[in-house]
Amino acid sequence: MTNNVNNDLLDEFLKNMTFVENLSRKLGIASIEYDDGLVLSSLSYVTALSGGKIFIDAGAGVGYSTLWILYGVLKAFSREKIFIYAIEKDPYRYKYLRENLEKLKNQFLRDSFIEINNVNEDAVKFLREKNLVIDMIFVDIDKRRYIDVLEMLPEKLSDIGIGVFHNALFPGLDERVIEFLKRENRLSHHLIPTRLGLLIVKKIMI
Repeated sequence: MTNNVNNDLLDEFLKNMTFVENLSRKLGIASIEYDDGLVLSSLSYVTALSGGKIFIDAGAGVGYSTLWILYGVLKAFSREKIFIYAIEKDPYRYKYLRENLEKLKNQFLRDSFIEINNVNEDAVKFLREKNLVIDMIFVDIDKRRYIDVLEMLPEKLSDIGIGVFHNALFPGLDERVIEFLKRENRLSHHLIPTRLGLLIVKKIMI
């Protein structure tokens, strides 16, 4: 039997995703690709089902990756509050991010168990200053600063927490990231071969 409610939700999300993706292109902002979004949505769904409460989109741009995360979380009903932080430091991009997220809140999140917080701040600074236990974080910031985020994750990730880093294959990971992953025994890592590549890291419980 076809679930019309789920189909309607998917249709509405795809409309929003197409709009935000086209907006990114119009503004000259590189965004994740569709296959990356499918992985993000799947990971956020499983993480929310596993009890995840804190989701972070670091380098949200105008909100395309945030939409994929939200879709996954929204499908995983929770009796507790779930928080999504969409972080973008560029004021120009942030203006569009805030507008797009307000539209999403009005469309999907009235009386919802999900709270979206748009943040106009440097993602690394935000992570260092906020005392958050992270269940899932997607990182798509300056690739030279991936190492700064990675070094925090052994302490910042929850027991079920995962980190996802974009552009792991193209343009590829910084040598400092590769060396860190080789020697860091508190994180396991895995490469998902989307066209641009996603690095997945998971905290190892010792």
